[in-house]
Amino acid sequence: MRLLLVWLVHLLIVLPAIATIYITAPPSEALYVGSILLALLSVRVIEIIPKFAIVLLPLQLIGFGSLAHTYGGVLYFLIYSGMISAYLYFRKPLEIVTIVILSGVILNSVAITDSAQTTWVMNLIWLAFLFLLSANFTIIRKQADLEKEIEVLFERQEHIEQERTRALEYARKVENYAQVQERGRIATELHDDLGHRLIRVKMMTEAALQLMEHHPQQAVRMVEQVRGQLEESMNNMRYTVRKLQPVESHADRKYALHRLIEDAARDMQIDVSFELTGIPFPLYPSIEFVLYRNAQEAITNAVRHGGASTVKIGLDFSENEVIMSITNNGKLPESVSYGMGLTGMQDRLAVIGGQLRVSLERGFVISTIVPIQETGHRAGGE
Repeated sequence: MRLLLVWLVHLLIVLPAIATIYITAPPSEALYVGSILLALLSVRVIEIIPKFAIVLLPLQLIGFGSLAHTYGGVLYFLIYSGMISAYLYFRKPLEIVTIVILSGVILNSVAITDSAQTTWVMNLIWLAFLFLLSANFTIIRKQADLEKEIEVLFERQEHIEQERTRALEYARKVENYAQVQERGRIATELHDDLGHRLIRVKMMTEAALQLMEHHPQQAVRMVEQVRGQLEESMNNMRYTVRKLQPVESHADRKYALHRLIEDAARDMQIDVSFELTGIPFPLYPSIEFVLYRNAQEAITNAVRHGGASTVKIGLDFSENEVIMSITNNGKLPESVSYGMGLTGMQDRLAVIGGQLRVSLERGFVISTIVPIQETGHRAGGE
């Protein structure tokens, strides 16, 4: 469209200039042709330095009006050419309105010496150009605004994709870190618990061998104790290996906490209940992993250190955070001591910006609090 208007600017100078030669026969054709060439040169100058159009266009319109007044004919079409230039080089409505009004004033000044019919024709053509150019200007403005909005949307979409990629990468790093930390903790647990039991079994076996000849009954009881120790060690090993099994699929992740409750109730012979409040929404795997491991640790500590037979797990979803509270009916300690278990839970939460709260007011309550950010810990529709 712009190219068409540029051509129209030139044609509205050249064609009326040629027609005027045949209509009025200018007295000095050389001067006439020179004036027309200057008119075309003024158009070219504005094309080259459009930033000065606000000064050059009014001067151009005055020059066109002078040519139309001097030579007559149909040179008043040059004024319409100036109108089109205003729509080409101006973007502010006030500037365009100023040039349009100036063109109308100059046009009617030229038409003073013409007949009323000619004046009406000139003004009707001016109004037609005004209507068409205004409609075109409105369309161009709307198109430009639409392109800007589309560009902003693309930039926003690109930003969201970048944030999503960073969030997913962060979630993977957090999950890997949490797994490494958990494996290190379980390795320490195996070393301290299983290693101690094996050393004890070795010493009891050697004692049984020494008692076998002179005190066979004591030796038999000692062997039975060894068998009990080995059976308990095997059960602990099975439970530890089960905890180490990774959760592969998204569907499995979603129900990992439910599976933990079932496994704990079956393996530890305790009553584990679960209550969900709020409106659940998908979480990144790293968050589910931390909730799972913290629940696992809390249940293990409740049975091992507190002798609990009942554990209650509450999971509350709110707009800004997810809170998992775990209570048990075990023996209450005199004070909260942050050993390896609670410290490991704190470390896992620190990585994702969460916090751990331990309360003794209404039983032993461990709360895992994870803040939720739309581009951070929520997994969207995944």
